Amino acid sequence: MVKKNKYDSDSNEYYNSISCKYDDILNSNPLNIKIRNEVKQYFLKNVSGKYMLDFGGGTGKDLEWLTDAGYNVFFCEPSDGMRNIAVQNNKDLESSGRITFLDSETANYVNWSNDEPPFNKKVDAILSNFAVLNSINELAILSEKLALVTQTGSHFIFTVLNLNLKKFSYRNILGMIQSVLKDNCPSINIKNEGKSLKTYLHTKRKLISSMKKHFSYVNNFPLSGRIFNIYHFVRNEQAVE
Repeated sequence: MVKKNKYDSDSNEYYNSISCKYDDILNSNPLNIKIRNEVKQYFLKNVSGKYMLDFGGGTGKDLEWLTDAGYNVFFCEPSDGMRNIAVQNNKDLESSGRITFLDSETANYVNWSNDEPPFNKKVDAILSNFAVLNSINELAILSEKLALVTQTGSHFIFTVLNLNLKKFSYRNILGMIQSVLKDNCPSINIKNEGKSLKTYLHTKRKLISSMKKHFSYVNNFPLSGRIFNIYHFVRNEQAVE
């Protein structure tokens, strides 16, 4: 039986609704280009190996530099709209043969298991760029599933929203307080054309504690503009049963 979760339903619906204009939204702010380049430089400096997973890859904006660097990329994007654009954006790359696009069912990480892995390789690294983890509340489950496709010493590099209350309105802060009481995690709702995305504002403590069984914390720091923090974890030796 295929399991569903909030990341597969609400998040997919939201990103499907904005998929046609997602690239325009990102490109409209030059800071996003700078942030992507900072993530690229950090990733290339710290990661070696042959195979990697682009988890929540959106419209595939990281695929060109990843494949140019020699990585074979498993591209995991559960939103059909976003993934279809990623396929179109990267079909003419000389290195497109290095990309494997997971289909909708395979991209549902909740269903990954030792008996049914999403692909037949253990990756050397995972990249999750532009706040993918902010759409996921149950990080311990995510950690366990990502551990299935990584080997000891594999890197997990991701960006999340910087939890800084000064950036949010009074209404958002009230909503965050209510969400903490309900979900034990501050969150806000982002709306677009009638669609709503629940965005979890993970603290450093929650990130480390939720993933510590399978991934050990290395470091984190803010990126340009201080909107996002980049985090770096490494896969430890804990086996997944």
